[in-house]
Amino acid sequence: MADIWLDLDETSWLDFTLIGIVAQEPDYRMAWLLNSTLQLNFKRIADFKPPSIAVSKLPEQPGYAVFYSPLENHEAQFRLIGNKSHPQPCIKESEGFDFILQISNAPSTFAEEWIKQLRKISAVQWCGILKNVSEKSLSLLIFDDHEDTT
Repeated sequence: MADIWLDLDETSWLDFTLIGIVAQEPDYRMAWLLNSTLQLNFKRIADFKPPSIAVSKLPEQPGYAVFYSPLENHEAQFRLIGNKSHPQPCIKESEGFDFILQISNAPSTFAEEWIKQLRKISAVQWCGILKNVSEKSLSLLIFDDHEDTT
């Protein structure tokens, strides 16, 4: 599987909300549950490697699984990031969460509605909006590639 190496432009910034999810499911199973329950269309894209992994002495170390789903007839985009495949979370403020759901191009009330829907899924033990996330951490989650690269 290809890896995403981020090269951030200082002037680029996307508006998105992060939802932390606690669920004891494998990455692919969680994506399937969201697809079947919430009528999303998650497809796995290249693994995400933050700079801390990218410059490590172990280049073969796997990244975090990333699944992408746009909403039909809507600008909102979803990314499901597996947050438990490493000893450290993808971003430091997400410690304790198994997944991060990133919702882009949508008002904050949109995320609150999705949280209500997520809480109805029996595999989801807890979920909520991640707050007090630093700009440095948020900048790691700006993705330019939306294509399936598997």
